[in-house]
Amino acid sequence: MNKLNNKISQSSLIVIGLLLAGCLVSGTFIITQSFQFTAQSGFYFYQVNLTTEQVWKDHSDKIDFIDAVGVELYITSNEAGNVTFDAYVDNYSGAGSNPSSVPASATKIIDNLTVAPGSTKITYAQSLGLITNLSTLKALAKVGQFDFYGTSSGNDGNTFIIDSGKVIVTFSAGY
Repeated sequence: MNKLNNKISQSSLIVIGLLLAGCLVSGTFIITQSFQFTAQSGFYFYQVNLTTEQVWKDHSDKIDFIDAVGVELYITSNEAGNVTFDAYVDNYSGAGSNPSSVPASATKIIDNLTVAPGSTKITYAQSLGLITNLSTLKALAKVGQFDFYGTSSGNDGNTFIIDSGKVIVTFSAGY
């Protein structure tokens, strides 16, 4: 029995030492960045920049992996019928001014989302089921900056509005 207690005590001391040294500490962190799309006749653009967020600054050099990336979208459609929305991501361009189209290098992450007339909210949980090409999105999120594009069709460009949105990134970091 003494041998068992001695081994447990030694193991406990080792674990406490590793924790104090920071070797076994890890955590999961969430960054939420709110945005408003700049809309021009069915084309939407936003530059996501997580690197300005304090949580990112504190942990970016210790990110093990991106756990999840999703969005929330608040949409108002005054159209008579359904509108189709697509979303894309691409490397951060630093474009400053708005581009006029989705670049050929962009990756589609939401494909043919049908939006009925009225107010619609796409929740974070819903977006996780809508997002395609997740590995590309996670890779861009790990860099901390990426361009986010949207297009809509079946509307005249003025009565279908992405009122606001959020990009939500969950990542794990260890020390």
